[in-house]
Amino acid sequence: MFTIDDITGTLINYYATCRREAWLYARHIHADQSDDAITMGRVLADIRDKGQDFPFSHLHFDKLEKRGGHYLITEHKKTMSNPEAAKAQLLFYMYLLRTGLKLKKIDGKVISGKTVIFVEGSDEVFEELEMMLAELVRFVQTPSPPPYEKTKWCKGCAYKSYCEG
Repeated sequence: MFTIDDITGTLINYYATCRREAWLYARHIHADQSDDAITMGRVLADIRDKGQDFPFSHLHFDKLEKRGGHYLITEHKKTMSNPEAAKAQLLFYMYLLRTGLKLKKIDGKVISGKTVIFVEGSDEVFEELEMMLAELVRFVQTPSPPPYEKTKWCKGCAYKSYCEG
């Protein structure tokens, strides 16, 4: 049975982008591994793993630093094609660090090229995230994926063979 502990940052990102993709990923139905985006992501992850990495639980993000009594987490993305998904993923990492390490204040930023998005770790955004996590658990437990709906994300999706047939 899928629980909140099974949720990953990638799943959060997929859920914010495409529910069908998230359902497939949560069921361990993997994307086309020869897809260019998958290959690029794997290469970037290998490069990142050689740099500073802070593993906490099953998390791997790019940087965690302490600034003036609070923490700042940084996540780098190859593209910022879906800023809301990138923010949701970062917020999930911030939430796990805040609750797991009992941090009083944590903020974050997502960087892609010259684009930087700041994410404030307020009680309100964490409450919204908790509702999203509960919704995600219920969603993943449904017996079949949602029907395919073509969106702007489909063109570059490594899961498109599961949707377009």
